Amino acid sequence: PDIPGTPNPDQLRNMVRGALADRFQLKFHEDKKEMSAYMLSVAEGGEKMEKAAPDSGSLPGLFFRGLGVLTVRNATMEDFCHLMQSAVLDRPVVDKTELQGRYNFLLKWTPDESQFGGMGVKVPPPSDAADAPPPLYTAITEQIGLKLSAGKGPVRVLVVDHVDLPSAN
Repeated sequence: PDIPGTPNPDQLRNMVRGALADRFQLKFHEDKKEMSAYMLSVAEGGEKMEKAAPDSGSLPGLFFRGLGVLTVRNATMEDFCHLMQSAVLDRPVVDKTELQGRYNFLLKWTPDESQFGGMGVKVPPPSDAADAPPPLYTAITEQIGLKLSAGKGPVRVLVVDHVDLPSAN
């Protein structure tokens, strides 16, 4: 549940932008740049995720219950892509699903050594147990009906137009 008086993510982002603009005279703009990325799309057969209740009012919840066990609640595909990019994968993740709304799902996979570098975690060797979860790309398709593929695509980037040394306190 939300805490009264606490800024939502958009309000917090705007507060930080305002503080950076005031203190450093930071000026920037968003652009798109063609670069190596992972493309997230809907797999053949369609998505297999539960739609979150509309207008639940709660913030998205994306959390790991261990390496390769991700619980997602009330999250958009953009939220999911951002988490995969920042915590799991080694390059940007672009949402090509065209799915609207918010979803709930559990994703279980066996990580490999190329994953979780952004969190500074050393991934243990894969288990050879018969009941071990599949690799990430297989798990995404089988469990949530999406497809993750490497390629090149338009990635949102921030371009710094101007920045000064910080103003005095």
